[in-house]
Amino acid sequence: MEKFGRSQPVRRVEDVRFLTGQGRFIDDIAPAGALHVYFLRATVAHGVISALHVDQARAADGVHLVLTAADIVAAGIVMGMTGDRVENIDGTRGAAPERPIIARTHVRFVGEVVAVVVADTLAQAKDAAEMIVLDIQDLAPHIELGEGGPLIHAGAPGNLAYHYGIGDLTATDAALATAAHVVSLELPDNRIIVNSLEPRGCYAEIEAGRLHVCVNGQGVWAPKAALARHFGLKPEQVRVTTPDVGGGFGMKGMNYPEMILTAAAARALNRPVRWMSERTEAMLSDNAGRDLVTTATMGFDASHKLLAYKVETIANMGAYNSQYAQSIQTELFSKVMPGTYDVQTVWLGSKG
Repeated sequence: MEKFGRSQPVRRVEDVRFLTGQGRFIDDIAPAGALHVYFLRATVAHGVISALHVDQARAADGVHLVLTAADIVAAGIVMGMTGDRVENIDGTRGAAPERPIIARTHVRFVGEVVAVVVADTLAQAKDAAEMIVLDIQDLAPHIELGEGGPLIHAGAPGNLAYHYGIGDLTATDAALATAAHVVSLELPDNRIIVNSLEPRGCYAEIEAGRLHVCVNGQGVWAPKAALARHFGLKPEQVRVTTPDVGGGFGMKGMNYPEMILTAAAARALNRPVRWMSERTEAMLSDNAGRDLVTTATMGFDASHKLLAYKVETIANMGAYNSQYAQSIQTELFSKVMPGTYDVQTVWLGSKG
């Protein structure tokens, strides 16, 4: 590219391929003959799995494999996913309850994976999933804004994921107390789903003894590290590729259970296995964003110069730590919170 500076057009070279249907997305490049994955998901927000019987599904036409949490544990696969933990105000770290790649004894959100069915066709996998006997004893969900309510994780008392703060609270409160003008506003920021044009998907295969996973994510290094960790492999035993991706927007920058479970199926069968999320499935299982209620307070002197800025926010983290979620609502937020304004006395308090 020879041009430089602002507002100078640069001709794009990639558009023709996409506009003429020559894109190479997950569903375009999955290996011929790859088996299809279907995930049986929880239909309640919180409950105890009282029965899970999969024998009929295993015997169904076209089915090659049915996996439950017991099978994953028996295979020696690490169940718990990783998630950032920020430093709390008191110096401890944020809560770290296990986020299993497949539900063990409890389900904690509608859409959580309970069983994995692998068959010759997607229709056969769906038919077999309907043969699975799944009973869930309902528990009360946590729907209150803030702390308290029915306990979701024993490792997160009061359902508090973290209590974070950065800045100078004492100085900020003092400046607000003496400011000539103070303005405060409560700002609800509703939960959003990405709804990317191409939903999440992946395929996995064993090539020359090495695990290859192709995932339509936002980079390869984090998935590679996660796969190596879950399967107890050396990094050189794992290859991750990313083809064309139909939208990511941050949501596809995180690791998900489905990628690990698809790879587990491919390893167990030594055959290529593919999965593509359906739209409703995406709405249930993609990481959501925002879902904040924030009170922002600003103090000004008599000539309306900004003196102090205080933000207190409650962030709904959902059922589990979703990899970067604690850091996004705290450390990342703090980096952009003042914007371009000249204000030195600032406080950000955040509870997840």
